[in-house]
Parts: sequence; C-alpha cells; structure tokens
Amino acid sequence: MAFWNVIDKFWYKYYVPFHVNSVILIIINQFFERYYQSAYINFTHMSTKIGVSFSTSPHSLDAGREMAETAMHSAGTERADLALVFASSEHDSESLLKGVKSVIGNECIIAGGTSTGVITNDYLGYEGFHAGIMIVSDVGIDFRTEVVENIYNDEYRAGKEMGRKLTFLKDYDVPALLLFYDSTRNPPDPLNMFYQATPMLSGIDEELGGLPSMAGVGLVSGIMNMKKTELWDNRKIYRDSLMSLVLNGNIRLDTAIMHGCKPASDYHRITRASGNLILEVDNRPAIEVATEYLGDPALTNWKKAMFFITLGVNKGDKYGPFMEENYVNRLVMAVDEETGAISLMEGDLKEGDLFQFMRRSIQTDMIAKSAGQLLDSLKEREPLFAFYISCLGRVKRYFGTEREESEEIQETIGSRMPLLGIYSGVEIARVKGKVMPLDWTGVLCIFSRK
Repeated sequence: MAFWNVIDKFWYKYYVPFHVNSVILIIINQFFERYYQSAYINFTHMSTKIGVSFSTSPHSLDAGREMAETAMHSAGTERADLALVFASSEHDSESLLKGVKSVIGNECIIAGGTSTGVITNDYLGYEGFHAGIMIVSDVGIDFRTEVVENIYNDEYRAGKEMGRKLTFLKDYDVPALLLFYDSTRNPPDPLNMFYQATPMLSGIDEELGGLPSMAGVGLVSGIMNMKKTELWDNRKIYRDSLMSLVLNGNIRLDTAIMHGCKPASDYHRITRASGNLILEVDNRPAIEVATEYLGDPALTNWKKAMFFITLGVNKGDKYGPFMEENYVNRLVMAVDEETGAISLMEGDLKEGDLFQFMRRSIQTDMIAKSAGQLLDSLKEREPLFAFYISCLGRVKRYFGTEREESEEIQETIGSRMPLLGIYSGVEIARVKGKVMPLDWTGVLCIFSRK
C-alpha cells in the first residue's frame, strides 16, 4: 500500500493543482483504473480532486457544458460533489446551468451567481461574456446550501431567517461558510441602490450566538451596469435572495484582506446620519466637507467623483502606525446636492463615529506579501483550493493601474493551488475579530485540510 500512497500524493501534488493534461499522467490514470481499480478507488476517496475552468463563449448552454467538462477532466474525476459556478449577466443563466448539469449531474451541490468577471489560475476578464467553474470532489466533505428569498427592504429579517436555517452549525466542530447575496436593491433607490450586509450579518449572528469562520460577497453586475443579479444552486435560480454555502469535514477556511486605500486626511466626525446617509460631518453638510477633500469645488463633477470617494474607519490605534488590515472602507455611492447628504453602500456608520477620507493605493507587492503570510499561517495544513473575492472597482479599467491586482493573486496563489475568483460589489470578512462588509477590498479565502 505504500506504493499507492506515493502515487496518490504524486497525482494530487502535480496533477490537480497545476491542471497538467500530460499524456503520461492520463495513461497512468487509465492504467490504474483498469488494472488496479479497487486500490485506486480507495485512494481516490481519500483525496480531494479539484478542477477549474472558464469560458468566454456567448452561447450559454455550450459554455456551461464545455467548462464543466474541462474542469472534470482537469480534476481527474467523474464525480463532482461541489460546483462553484459564476457568470456575467449577459448569459442566460438557465441555459448555462443546464449545460453544467449535463456534465456533473443533478445531485452535485451548486453554489454561485452573477459576477461581472472571473479569475482563474491563468485567466481574468470582466467585460462581455464570462463564466467560471470550480469542481470539488471529496466524499469526506459535506456541502450544503441554504437560501432565504425576498430580502427586499428588511435585510435584518432575512439574516434572522438565515440564522435559524443554520442552527445545525452548532453541532459542527469547525464549519466553513461562504455567504452570497444579491446586492442590487429591488426596486432601486438613487440614494440607496444596494441591499446592506450589516443587518443580515447581525441577524445571523444573533440566531447563532456567534459567526463561524466565513467570508462573503455581494454579487453585482457592474459599477455602472445595474442589470439584475441572480444567485443559484442545484435547485433553482433566485433573485433578491441570500445564500449560504456550508462546508464541513476535514476542511478549514482562512482569509486575508487586501485593501487598496491609505488615509488622505485627518479624522472627521459624523455629526448627523440616517441609515446609509451621512448628513453632516463636523457640524457641516457632508457634501461640503467632501468637496473640500476633492479640491476646487467649481471643478467637482459628482457623477464621476462619487464612486471614487471612500471613507475609512480605523478599528485599531487611531494615532498608531498605519495598519491597512485595521481599516474598514465605505464607498460613497451617491450624493444629494439638495440636502448635502452623501450615500454609502452600508448604513453602519453612526453619529459620533470618526473617519478619514482615503486615497486609492493598491501596492501589488503588499498583495503578494499578504497572500504569502496567509499561506505561512497554515503551517502543517495542506492547501486545497483558493477563492478570491475582488471589488470590481479595483480593476485597472476603473483604478487606472498598469497591472491588474488579481495578477498578483494568480502568481502567488494560482501557481500553487486551484484558484477561482470573482469581481464583487461588497466583500465580507473578519476585521479585528468581527465579521463585517467591506468596500474596495480583496478577500483571499484558502481552504485547507490536515
């Protein structure tokens, strides 16, 4: 049996993470399956098989089928237990999922939804038709989705309902949770365009008595593209909904936060607020203070500027050394020039809170450093796969950088394990011990086993 251990480790180490489609390995695989079937099947059950693929085809049915076939082939498996599936809003989601299911079957757990673009080990794109998939095959891991429909204007109620659906987590030792929600409000409100994750998380937290190791994403079609977003699992397609993907067994989730902002002002105090609206700052109309931050008021074009104003809240030492991981950033999504209010994506900033105006500053070397530190923190654990959530505003088309920041994740993480990433509207991760929504952020999730 020692011989088979060596072969199994070789197969996992070199075939799965790097998706090598060499003829030699395929022949070896077929040889083992045919002549040493019982021994090979046993070790297959002990291993995690993973494959990643993408498609830019405009034909949704073909895109779903072909990328699922490629992912299954690169995983070296005929069985899929989980499929993470994301696609741009240009796709017909029903046809795309039909194509995926024609390959992986109807019993495989599917989780995913709309994303402006996808990131894999060797591909990234965020314009036009895109779809991405990650196949995971492991009978030692339990995968399960729970869904709450009809978020509408009561995100807190939706969170409470999701918390009640997740009470079974109390029986698990160390579950991992990925949270997906439709971030585009229905109907849209010019000053409140997005569903808020803060009350959802509060509701879940209250029902569970604490949140597990988790990350999450508010799905969106694009910064200026307000097409309706969707979520899906293997049962149906949802809108205005909240979904949890639970992973339990020999698997653990660890995360690292990749910010992209640095302080550009001293501290300001919020002196009047209502929901997601900041009405006054330092006892003055909020828009007046924000205009001074931007420079010459006569040159301010709010339609262009509002998506690029960010408020940063320092959760650490207010006057200590700058530590990016201590900051929570809130993106300004709209302004009301009549009332002087500015609108944020989340409504968690209150009267009395201190904040700083932030400037964009993505340092690609820091991304590689943070990713490397996360890998080092795993110690003796074996990385299985990575899932990367990146704010759409971080792409070079909007940010103006010469290089895509996700390329650093591809080089640092994608060279070592299967990688699937998506572009998001809101990112969710733990900051200073508390799970909260983030803006203008990248969240790297690494799943590992003992």
